[in-house]
Amino acid sequence: MTLSSTVLFPQAMMPLFIFEPRYRQMLQEVLLGNRIFAVAALDEESAGGDTEEPPHSIAGIGIVRACQKNPDGTANLILQGLARVQFDSIVTEQPFRKARIHQIASELGGNQQELDAIQPDIIALVKTQIRLGAAIPKEVVQFLSNMKDPEGMLDLAIFTLCSSSNLKQRLLETREIIYRYKLFKQFLLAEIAQLQIDRKLKGGLDEGEIGNN
Repeated sequence: MTLSSTVLFPQAMMPLFIFEPRYRQMLQEVLLGNRIFAVAALDEESAGGDTEEPPHSIAGIGIVRACQKNPDGTANLILQGLARVQFDSIVTEQPFRKARIHQIASELGGNQQELDAIQPDIIALVKTQIRLGAAIPKEVVQFLSNMKDPEGMLDLAIFTLCSSSNLKQRLLETREIIYRYKLFKQFLLAEIAQLQIDRKLKGGLDEGEIGNN
């Protein structure tokens, strides 16, 4: 599937609503097979060229964990991200897009100490966001804290907390784990700085108290 502003990361659980005839057929074939398909973000800069709905060359591949088919032929499903993949070539566009792909392996890009620092650092930054008023459920912190794999935790945090689809795509394409983490940390620090500014402008008051400021 090629979708606008949609980036699938490993570990992430992505809800999808399938309604287009081509994707209904794709889903039928997927469910009869290995239950796996790729989700690629639409390459907006290449849109309007020779290829209809051009995908970014790096995408996420996932497995259908749950699927509910509706009486009208549509379906609701949960796709769990498995890995990063790169498109080698488009095999066909009809009745839906099929491509040859290969999996992209991550590289550490640093040392073990830096890798071990990812989880506590991100959790501390997210807690700071929550303290400053960010609308992040506390369950997110608990879930991220319970993950054992630093890269998996990082990818899930990006999928859950990053609001920029362009940055998400860039981070999906970043093979070095440590560099991916540093780019995401810059985003979190910028979000915290904005929350601090908003808090100062409101005089430290909550939303419901702004009228009293």
